Amino acid sequence: MDALTVPFGVSSSARKLPLLDGKGFTVSRSHGARLIDTEGNSFVDYGMAMGASLIGHGHPDVMEACVKALHNGPMPGFSNDIEELAGKALVRIGGERVTRATFATTGTEAVHLACRIARAATGRRLMAKAVGGYDGWFDPIRFGLVESAEAERTNERPVKEGTTLFRVNEVDDIDQLFDEMGDDLAAILVEPMLGNTGCLVPERAFFEHLSKRAQENGTLIIADEVMVGLRRGVKLVSEELGLTPDLVTLGKAIGSGVPVAAVLGTPKAFEVVENGTVPCFGTYHGNPLVASAVLATMKLLEDESHYTRLFDWGAALRRAAVEAFAAEGITAITTGFDSVFSLWFTDRMPRNYDEARTKVRPEATRLVSDTLRRHGVVGLPSPWGRYFISFAHGDSEMEVTVPAFRAAARALAASGFKG
Repeated sequence: MDALTVPFGVSSSARKLPLLDGKGFTVSRSHGARLIDTEGNSFVDYGMAMGASLIGHGHPDVMEACVKALHNGPMPGFSNDIEELAGKALVRIGGERVTRATFATTGTEAVHLACRIARAATGRRLMAKAVGGYDGWFDPIRFGLVESAEAERTNERPVKEGTTLFRVNEVDDIDQLFDEMGDDLAAILVEPMLGNTGCLVPERAFFEHLSKRAQENGTLIIADEVMVGLRRGVKLVSEELGLTPDLVTLGKAIGSGVPVAAVLGTPKAFEVVENGTVPCFGTYHGNPLVASAVLATMKLLEDESHYTRLFDWGAALRRAAVEAFAAEGITAITTGFDSVFSLWFTDRMPRNYDEARTKVRPEATRLVSDTLRRHGVVGLPSPWGRYFISFAHGDSEMEVTVPAFRAAARALAASGFKG
């Protein structure tokens, strides 16, 4: 067989599912909460484009807005008449405090820009990010990921290319960080929920203490909401959980599957952008296509009843999944939110990365993922993975998913798994 032109057939390895029964998985079409593979099989989707499809795949309102933008010319190159409107719609998320926005194309770029803003605003160089957090794939920030050597607990705080690490839910570690490195600490970079650490949610007391120390030290806080943004409503997830950010990175759900990201910030944080100290470049940033998708998405989210239904549906699925395993004598819990959660085979929620590290069950997760897929349900097979719920998930999806979880629980019990 000839070598693939695109290595592994996909440009982002996170989107590659493993072979199952000798077959790969390639999507030919997506709509609502369903994926159709190249053989015509329908799957209920819980990957939802890594969380980008909050309102469902291919929502007609978003598609109509994007088609109109394409017909008008997707890339005029100069200022366009939709970008400012999209920015105004987007900063609704930030309330009265976070009122500035600039667009990027990917979440990684948004985090990179936010770091540049923080360094310019403070005159400092060092960034501190959470152990186990994923904040993009640029080298300086792709650091401290789950199962990496630097994420292991040691007596020495690691530093790489201007980035260091801290441990979530450990107040003493935060105090040590500021006491030792505060003079050079430009920003704290943290997700309000660490999605790649199995939906680990930091405690409110921890976030409040972190915000207090940062403010006292003149250190900015960057809330990375690229993955979790809009999944608790049209508001900042970070603020709801006790964190007070100066800058917020967004992506994924704000464009409903169209490639767009953004940095939001307070007027003070954005001073270095507005005075030209930090120039923002990017040919594709804020183009009419993506701005139209943002506008259409934010308009859809004005109806709060969508969220009520989303949360109720997600809570019902979480209960059903746990009950399916309990029926087979297997203890399981879920962590995260009703709109995105992780499944753990334990009786106690991990409080920090070190606890989570001891609780992951790769073989069990793989068996469950494979069984779900055989029964028409697809998601992220990683032991640190998530289940993303969308507005499009409904009764027909539940009718497929619950029996699939029951089959997965039976398969796991039959394997001899004891938890």
